[in-house]
Amino acid sequence: MLEAADRLKSQCQSQLELTLNLGNLGLGCCERLTEINGQFARALLTQAGTDSQSWLRGDASGFMVGTGRTVLDHWASMLACCTDFQRQVLTGLAKK
Repeated sequence: MLEAADRLKSQCQSQLELTLNLGNLGLGCCERLTEINGQFARALLTQAGTDSQSWLRGDASGFMVGTGRTVLDHWASMLACCTDFQRQVLTGLAKK
């Protein structure tokens, strides 16, 4: 009976450690995504400030190209962050 209780305790401890590790990974990913979104917002504001005069004159091409580049950079950063998170989760699950 004592052996079964020790085994159950060990399994519970292992599951709690896994849950803690996965939770920490999730929080780290959220923190990185927040940083990425902040950088994106700052880049868009900078872009709008830089190209606002050309936009008002009717020349939207520079603004569109710059904004498109900013959006693609943001998308690539978010994709890299989420891919890294998935890799870390799968690595963590494989260890248990």
